[in-house]
Amino acid sequence: MRAILSKYYPFGVLAVIIGIISSCENSKNSDAEGIEVSEAPDGSNEILLTEIQFNTMKMEWGSPVKGAFSTGISVQGTVKVPVEGMQEISAYFGGYVSALELIEGQPVRRGQTLFYLENPDFIRLQQDYLETSSQLTYLKSEFERQKTLASEQISAQKNFLKAEADYLGSLAKSQSLKKQLSLININADELTPETIRSKVPVFSPISGFVAEVFAVPGQFLPVSGKAVSLINKDHLHIELILFEKDAGLIRVGQKVAFSAPDSPSEEIMAQIHVVGQVVNENRQILVHADLQDEKEGANLFPGMFVQAQIQLDPQESWALPEDALVELEGEYFILVQKGKTERGFQLARIKVVPGSKSKGMIEIQPVDGLDETSVVLVRGGFNLL
Repeated sequence: MRAILSKYYPFGVLAVIIGIISSCENSKNSDAEGIEVSEAPDGSNEILLTEIQFNTMKMEWGSPVKGAFSTGISVQGTVKVPVEGMQEISAYFGGYVSALELIEGQPVRRGQTLFYLENPDFIRLQQDYLETSSQLTYLKSEFERQKTLASEQISAQKNFLKAEADYLGSLAKSQSLKKQLSLININADELTPETIRSKVPVFSPISGFVAEVFAVPGQFLPVSGKAVSLINKDHLHIELILFEKDAGLIRVGQKVAFSAPDSPSEEIMAQIHVVGQVVNENRQILVHADLQDEKEGANLFPGMFVQAQIQLDPQESWALPEDALVELEGEYFILVQKGKTERGFQLARIKVVPGSKSKGMIEIQPVDGLDETSVVLVRGGFNLL
């Protein structure tokens, strides 16, 4: 008998250990079942939530509030530079290009010398101006002398008329040459025979960046020939493409939220300032919107593609925190407290239709019996459905 007991003793000890482990597992399962939610029988939308479950799951109560929400229209567009921010640098007078050291993307400032133009015609233009100006003093004096003589009937009237014509003709030529010199950036008032030059500077009319360079040093730039293209990004705007069917919903002053495709989470706000009045062949109109904070345009580039949401005029409606809505098989529900018993809270599952979002709140379409007095589970509801 002792031999038999010794033989089976290890198996007995093993059975006791297994029993203890099973008991511990059952105890753990019992604890886990302590936070399970009791749901009403099939066909009912009621759920029972105990206070222990509420505290364990760190749930929160809340109530619907009135908020202003607006629906949006998704559109596409591009970043644009206004016309005044674009400059094409061309030549009023032809000349050979020199000292051109610009590259695309290089910043330039207003009044900066971009390059030089050289042409012998510039010398003749300055010479003509100096010669004409030097004669003006004599012609003016002669004109005034003949005027006096004619008034006293000492000299013939034709002498006065000739002096007048000579003086006024030279004055007109002098002023014309002065204007032409200003087009090649030569100050005629400071021009002397010693300062005549064949090379003149071409200045930047704006501060900005070099967009394109079309000329090279040594090239002859003809009259109206394009040498450099400049852009100024200080006042970027976005040009949106809107379909004809939505045109009646858009007006000046509406807000636009947009982002670049590579940074969809970084939204930039703009405001519509011009709505196109012509429908193109693709049944579209163009809408222009200015950035609300122009500093946010530092990382934008003209021609960049953007995705935008035009915010229509806001309407007041009921709203709840976003976490209050629980998605179940493509539908959305909220849990509303209907009463409290010794066992816990009685919750009703109510189907809602969500709308726009704003600052952590989400719009819901009106539901009968749901108002600011309703108590809604606004956090932790996903654990119950």
